[in-house]
Amino acid sequence: MPNIMWQGVIKSEEEFPASEIPQNAVRVEMEEDIKRMQMKALPFMIPSVLICLVCMLVKTVIAGERVVHFGFLFVGVLAGLLLLVVHEVLHAVAYPKDATVYLGIMPKSMALVALSPSPVKRNHFLFLSILPVILGVIPLVLFCISSSSLRELNGLLFGMAVMGMVSVYPDLYNAAHILKKVPSGAMIQNDKNVTYYFEEV
Repeated sequence: MPNIMWQGVIKSEEEFPASEIPQNAVRVEMEEDIKRMQMKALPFMIPSVLICLVCMLVKTVIAGERVVHFGFLFVGVLAGLLLLVVHEVLHAVAYPKDATVYLGIMPKSMALVALSPSPVKRNHFLFLSILPVILGVIPLVLFCISSSSLRELNGLLFGMAVMGMVSVYPDLYNAAHILKKVPSGAMIQNDKNVTYYFEEV
């Protein structure tokens, strides 16, 4: 398991952990301001929303009646918000065991972050980037297979599913850029909020 440390409140990207980048490293052109990145990443939210809506529509049509209790739907959304902490922990624990990962909160972008200056292979980076989607997939699957008459449970599960699925949109945005711009087998390393890749010698 990696060494996970709490960094606390992070006021700007300049407070992200620094690292020593190899001389053969290539800078990956990505949005480095978290708030602007979140705005640019918004289209990556669309597939998650559509998947959730299709599941709700199909379940409702099959049942022929309303399948969720709206009060419990709100409770599910709140539970999903609380699970954003688990979201970042999942990013952190997925790093290699010799890595150091810092957890913190950025008030300016209202975001929790998991940051690491440790190098990681591209495919492993893609895996740890999208791993938190399980916080949406699991409740969505349970929602789909649960009885339509269990409206309270369905509301809770659907609220959690929506939050879990939607919250990965910035991670999907970053993963798409890495997949497109970084060669397979390369190592990825961050210095503050700048991403580099390099081939192992």
